[in-house]
Amino acid sequence: MARALVLLSVVLVSLLVNQGRASDNQRLFNNAVIRVQHLHQLAAKMINDFEDSLLPEERRQLSKIFPLSFCNSDYIEAPTGKDETQKSS
Repeated sequence: MARALVLLSVVLVSLLVNQGRASDNQRLFNNAVIRVQHLHQLAAKMINDFEDSLLPEERRQLSKIFPLSFCNSDYIEAPTGKDETQKSS
């Protein structure tokens, strides 16, 4: 009986430790997603500010060099929800 109790307590402690690691990983992942979104928005704002500061002739020259004004990451398919993200990782 004592061995079963010790075994049960070891199993419970290991489950709690594993859940703690999972929640830490989830927290780190959520922080990374938030930071990436912020950096993406910052980069888009910087590009818009740069384009707004150009003279019309400079804009024409820039549009010849870079004919498509879009963000490459806009066309990368990404998971839309938490469950889908966890399935794909």
